Amino acid sequence: MMFKRLVQVSLILVLVMTTFAFTTNAQASSACGSTYVVQPGDWLAKIARTCGVTLSALVAANPWTAYYYYIYPGQVLNIPGGGQTPGNYYCGPGYDYYGSYYIVCPGDTLYGIAMYYGVTVAHLQWRNNIPNPNKIYAGQFLRIY
Repeated sequence: MMFKRLVQVSLILVLVMTTFAFTTNAQASSACGSTYVVQPGDWLAKIARTCGVTLSALVAANPWTAYYYYIYPGQVLNIPGGGQTPGNYYCGPGYDYYGSYYIVCPGDTLYGIAMYYGVTVAHLQWRNNIPNPNKIYAGQFLRIY
């Protein structure tokens, strides 16, 4: 009887130990990457579900969608959690009390950022005190307006 109880307790301990051994710290990330190109027939809730994010997080990453619900095929949406870079910072557009900003992602160019916001490269250089438009780095904070 005592031996049977000892075996049961041992098995329970082994089970608990293996459970803790295989537990990992999973980080939330998007199934779509940092951006998503709207396809015909898409709507915000469908995109959020497809990319594995909440609708409120999708709207927070694309603040204009809170006021203008119309999206169109070919439009690029920012997906929260998809822009996490190895340096552990978020990259992409944002908005705060002082206006629009952009955190440079790997592979971004100042020209591409200027085209995204409809401003000139010279404006971004002036606004952010960038002497060489070809020298921006991932994680750099840029003010837009």
